[in-house]
Amino acid sequence: MAIALGSNLGNSLATVSWAVSALRSVAEGGALRCSPWFRSSAVGGPPHQPDYINGVVLMHCSGSPMALLRRLQALEHQGGRQPAPRWGPRTLDLDLLWFGQWRSATPQLLLPHPRWQQRSFVLAPLVAIDPQLVAPHATCSCQKLLERCAPPHPEPLSY
Repeated sequence: MAIALGSNLGNSLATVSWAVSALRSVAEGGALRCSPWFRSSAVGGPPHQPDYINGVVLMHCSGSPMALLRRLQALEHQGGRQPAPRWGPRTLDLDLLWFGQWRSATPQLLLPHPRWQQRSFVLAPLVAIDPQLVAPHATCSCQKLLERCAPPHPEPLSY
């Protein structure tokens, strides 16, 4: 499965790093692959938002997609997320991109995530993990999908 992480309020780098550590407790055997962090402009939502710090985690976990969604929402809350306008600024955003071959079209959960293949702030981290990755439900590699995205693309964070 793949989970996109993002933050643009508070100490975003510390928040997303904390979230990765918390996701290790959910991953089978504590194993996951995490992308490097990227900086990107906010997409949609209220104007004049701070830039986001984005990344992606690939991992396996047992259980159902709904159970994982509830766990992700609990982590967002623990990370300080407050109700905000759609696509508004937030301390932590965790989006379940796909869960194996599962498909879901309920008000609570859309799987695969309906826009992940058009979002460079998701694709660039996926490509950083594995440029040849072909995700479930995708027709080509994440690298090809990223090449189709209009600029600007997210910038890798330099440490």
